[in-house]
Amino acid sequence: MQFKEQDKLRVLVFNNFYLPGFKGGGPIKTLKNLFDETGNNISYKLVTSDRDLGDNVPYPNIHYNDWKTVGNTDVLYIRPKIKGYINIFKGLSKNSYDLLYLNSFFSIRFSLLPLLIAKSQKKPVVLGPRGEFSEGALSLKPLRKKLYISFYRKLGLHHNTVFQASSLHEEGDIKKELGNEIDVFIAEDIGSAEFAKNISREDNKTIKAVFISRISPKKNLIIALKALNSVDYPLLYHIYGPIEDEDYWKQCQNIITKLPCHITVEYKGELIPEQVITKLSQYDFFFMPTKGENYGHVIAEALCAGLPLVISDTTPWRNLKDLGLGWDLPLNNINKFSSVINELSQMPINEHLKMRTHILNWAKQKFTELNAVQANISMFHYAYQKKKGTNNNV
Repeated sequence: MQFKEQDKLRVLVFNNFYLPGFKGGGPIKTLKNLFDETGNNISYKLVTSDRDLGDNVPYPNIHYNDWKTVGNTDVLYIRPKIKGYINIFKGLSKNSYDLLYLNSFFSIRFSLLPLLIAKSQKKPVVLGPRGEFSEGALSLKPLRKKLYISFYRKLGLHHNTVFQASSLHEEGDIKKELGNEIDVFIAEDIGSAEFAKNISREDNKTIKAVFISRISPKKNLIIALKALNSVDYPLLYHIYGPIEDEDYWKQCQNIITKLPCHITVEYKGELIPEQVITKLSQYDFFFMPTKGENYGHVIAEALCAGLPLVISDTTPWRNLKDLGLGWDLPLNNINKFSSVINELSQMPINEHLKMRTHILNWAKQKFTELNAVQANISMFHYAYQKKKGTNNNV
């Protein structure tokens, strides 16, 4: 079945968090970019929480049971607990959508429940796990996740569901857990289109590094701090992001107190999305040895700020040294992170600025390409047509 130009595919989207929230990180940016770039081709409606990650109060001026236009989509904010579940049932029971798009595998409320209802209605489903099948992500609460995956497979919920992967690397992660027979469509997340306006390097001996992300075990701040123990030169490390795990943050603070005196680490609070590129551009490199990312929007944003990357090899951003973009390093060797930071600290200013200019130019070319936009549009049409039993190309 081919869609006429005036008949947009109607996609009902579920995600735990959305604007004006920002603490939920990458998936919020992923969806905003998706709606902005493909909204002329596809009609979206989004169901999400009425509050940001970790907040006890809802956003101001919420009108429950009413769709609110936010940017290029309509959003339904739902309450927590039983009232929220009732809203989900009501929203799906109207059956006024062509395809369901889920942005988590393990969320009961915003993935499993909508999936079960959509399956009962024989609706096509696209599910983007957002890095939840990476080795690092699965290492957190592993028993609970193994049981959930086993339950999921026994019910056969992975059959006739199209899984979105943002890279070949993530496709492998998904198939490793759910089986090689499942249907995976590779559609890279749509990245940032904002770029640093100015890049510079102060003529001083202290190099400045930055971390922007949720403070939680998955983002692996502890490993970053441990690596700083073996850095031989003056360094300033600023940490931005919501403290999601208080116990984990206490462990980080304990390590910070024991770092050498020439290493200064400061927590700078949270950033709203509009501040990120400008703030990143004020530093000399981006340092986040995450346990795993399906895409890593903040990594893309660091590139858009012209920053060399010092990250782990658990993301789609690989072969960075060959590309002149930084380093992707194994997590089982902390000393390699220390050595690279020492190398950056001793890099002549003119070479560092040359590297940053190259990175910024590379990012401008990468993130103005239309490949990711078209891939996402094609993914939804593929899933719809597959469910209808056709093999037509969009």
